[in-house]
Formats: sequence, structure tokens, C-alpha cells
Amino acid sequence: MAAKKEKTKSAHPWRDNIEAITISIVIIVLFKYFILEAYKIPTGSMQPTLMGFDSPEGTDVFDRVLVDKFSYHVRDPERWEVVVFKYPLDKSKNFIKRLWGMPGEEVMIQGGDVLVRQAEIGWAIPQRSDNLLESMLKDLQSEGQWHLPSKGWTARGTDLIATAGGQASFPRTHSTVKDHYGDGYPGKLGPLAERGKKNKAINDVGDLRLETEVCPSADCRAVEFEFREGPRRYKFSIPGPAAGTDTPPVLTIAMGSGRDKVDPVSGAENLTLKAGSCYDIQVQNIDDRVRLMVDGDVVIDAPIQAIHQRELTNSGINLRTVEGGAEFHDVRVSRDIYYTSDQKYNQWHIPEGHYVMLGDNTQDSSDSRDWSLARYQVTDEDGSQSIVEGNGRGSENPKTVPGAIGGAQMFFHDKLGERNVFRQTAAEILTPLQSSFVPRELIRGRAVLVVWPIVPSLDTYRLRWVR
Repeated sequence: MAAKKEKTKSAHPWRDNIEAITISIVIIVLFKYFILEAYKIPTGSMQPTLMGFDSPEGTDVFDRVLVDKFSYHVRDPERWEVVVFKYPLDKSKNFIKRLWGMPGEEVMIQGGDVLVRQAEIGWAIPQRSDNLLESMLKDLQSEGQWHLPSKGWTARGTDLIATAGGQASFPRTHSTVKDHYGDGYPGKLGPLAERGKKNKAINDVGDLRLETEVCPSADCRAVEFEFREGPRRYKFSIPGPAAGTDTPPVLTIAMGSGRDKVDPVSGAENLTLKAGSCYDIQVQNIDDRVRLMVDGDVVIDAPIQAIHQRELTNSGINLRTVEGGAEFHDVRVSRDIYYTSDQKYNQWHIPEGHYVMLGDNTQDSSDSRDWSLARYQVTDEDGSQSIVEGNGRGSENPKTVPGAIGGAQMFFHDKLGERNVFRQTAAEILTPLQSSFVPRELIRGRAVLVVWPIVPSLDTYRLRWVR
């Protein structure tokens, strides 16, 4: 019978432990550097997509996000991804923004939209997928914000009940939809964000979406959804039970004094709303296209002519029933992000290997629209001169401290994040340089998942995918 081998212990257990710890550290470091890393969102530049909310009530909301670093080791970033990168004007800091401009493109902001010059058609808005658009739209407070006819219409929460023909208009108390600072914030954060920011609602927004469930009555001839955008009207008319079966849905575009009728897309001819049935309706005027969807199917989808912002003095939605009534359940209105263009830069010719980044909180974001490189020529006491360069945004950098011995002192953080101290009288201000672009090598990863926080007191729960 063969003898059993004795189990032997390592002669050097301390070395085995050190090796195990070392390997674990290496794996963790490699995982963090190449695969996945967690970040805390410290500012509100990407709100409400990513929250870095310093609440005036003392209840703060700072998202924790997981960032995928692996993907960008095998492919380049893509338009609209939310990316983490080293701030070009202070590489000691990480920023997180949405990527809009791609290498080699010519990009500009006009009328709240981001446009890209295309060889075949000139300036145009890149079309976003439904999933991406869903994540970028900002929900508006629409309950109680509809102007209703004096007779035959009532509001019950987010429902509108019509027993006779008539028209409801949104918004109720203003002639146009504005880009309110608190739009789109989750839970109870919207009113908190709006406090002290009332002057931020400065632009008229025409890119709108309406969603509702429609239940027509038997005497309803048509249900109509109309977008107001400056002098124009885009009206979807859907035949109701009293219209018969030979009336197709129609999109009518009123261009001021003239009219242009757009035929329905193929397959829409047989669509007639039936009494006793309810239909999920989605209509939108976004990115120079208008679209009608019924029960998830696209019925009409048509391009429209871009409108200049100076024409947009009246924007909103009219909801109408012809002759008979209908019930509109859970009426929801949302708007697109309005990209402001009153910062230093609003048009770029992007070099190869570089990108343009914009924050979703366009009213309060340090991004490609205002990045400039502040430059000082500093003369030392021995007469030697040097040039320091860094972030030149507002009062952030440099900081000046008066009353020091020898004159006021300047504290200036350069592009590497290092602090430079010099006398104000020894510094000559040089012409700032535009620094709107993020080089490819500074991009570290893309945000994929918000994992925290949960704030029941604000009705805010932040577990969500980042799109």
C-alpha cells in the first residue's frame, strides 16, 4: 500500500502573505486604472442628468457614478456620451460633461441647438435616438398650467376632461415656454433649485414634447395637437369616431400667413380613433422635426425649416377637440435642453484628435463655451521672466490678496494644478487664448451608472443608467 504524502506548510509564510497582498494591490490598481472607477459629482454642471446639488435647505444630493474606463482603451469616444476627462486648464482636476463636437468638425450653437456643418446640406442638428432623447428631455410642471375653455373642460390633477369641443393651451399664464433653471429636477428638488435662480429663465424654448393617453367620445370628430413656435404652427389632426373611416391623420404647417400641407406617412390612412378605446399619444417638435406617435408607432415624421431665435416670441402647445369631447389622461410636457450661446465662444472648428464638451445644465456649466487660457508674464526679483498659464474663468483664477509686504500678491493655479505666487506689480497680463477643446489623451472614461444617493425627504432616488 502506497504511503500517504504529508501536507507540508510553507517555509516562508510571511513571504506568501506579502506576495498575496502585492498581487491584490496590483489587481485593484489595474482594475481602477483600466476597467471601472467610482466618482462623486461635486458640482451642478450636468444637472439634472447628474446631480451635484448643494441644497439651500441643507439636504445635499451628490451622485456617485461608475465610470467605464475599459471601452476607451479599445475605441474612441462617441457623440453624446457623458465622459470623464482631465480639465485641459488644470490637469489636476477631473471634469464630467457630454461630448458634442467630434474631431475635424465645425460646430456652433444657435437658437438653443447644437448644429454641425455637413458637406451635403450645410448646418444641421444631429438626430438623437429615442433612448438618448428620453434621457435629455426635462419634464415640466404641467399640472394646473393649462388654460382651459370656460365651459366643457375641467382639470383633475394631470388629467384634462373635455365634454365638448374646445382648446386648452400650455402654458397657462405666459405666452411662451421658458428655460427655467429648475426644469427636469427629480422629486422636490425643482422648487429648491429655482430659488435664487429666477433670473435664469431667459430664453424661449420651442423644442417640446407632449405625451398623454387619449380616450375620445363618440361625438368627437378629431383630436388635434398643435405646437406654437414663433409665427408658425405645426398641427397634427387625428380623426375621431365621428369622422368616418376615410379621413387620414394630417400634419398642417402654418408658416405665418401661408400654409403648407404635409401628407401622412404610409400606413396612416386607416388610423381612426374609436369610441370606448384609449390611445397612447406622443407628439413632439424637436431638432427641426415634428413627429406623431400612436401606441408606439410612428404615424407622421416630417422635417421642418429651422426657425431663428429672434422669431421665437411665442412657444407652447394647443390641445384641441373638434365638436365632441375626449379625456386626456396623465398629460405630460417636457422640453429639450436649451444651450445658451452668450458665453465667450459659440462656434468651433475642432482640430483632429480633439473634442467639444458641453454641460447639460447649460445655464451653469464651465465647458467649451467659456474655457480660455489666462496668461501672465512674471518678472522675478533677479530680472528673469517666465510665462504662467492656467484657467481664466471669471474670478476663479487668479486670487489676489491685497496688503502683503511689497504689494498685492497673486495666487495662480497653472495648467498642471500647481500654485504660483507672485507680486501683482511683477505680472504682465498677456492676451488670453481660446482653449475650448479636450485632447483625446485627456479623456479617461464614460459614466455608465448612478448608484447613489437615496434622499427620501426630497423624494429623490438616484439609481439610474447614464445616457
